[in-house]
Amino acid sequence: MSVVKTGVALRRDTLEKLEEYMRAAGIRNRSRVISEALEVYLAERASLAGEGKIGGAILVYFDHRAQEALTELQHRYLDIVISNTHAHLDEENCIEAILVRGDVAKVKELISRLESLKGVKAVRFGFFKIT
Repeated sequence: MSVVKTGVALRRDTLEKLEEYMRAAGIRNRSRVISEALEVYLAERASLAGEGKIGGAILVYFDHRAQEALTELQHRYLDIVISNTHAHLDEENCIEAILVRGDVAKVKELISRLESLKGVKAVRFGFFKIT
């Protein structure tokens, strides 16, 4: 396996969290951690490859001030959004689980729009192909 050296720009708070985790876990190789995280990210995104129908969950971690925009966006996708659950993690942070069922392209579009909302900190998901 060949290795290529590259540069990556990270938010300062993200880098601090990474370094804190690495210290606590006794990990010294930052490149390996970032590489493994990228592999997980790419595998996650591969579930959206192809065409057809899928069903599953989208998890959104966000600043509570983004709630109104998040709700409005889900209302634009009522043809694929079948349910959601909202929880307050603390005074500033919330998490929402959005259950969806529908065309892969439409689900990808929703995820893209969720990721672009101001105040959204992370979007994760898991899907199953519907036969």
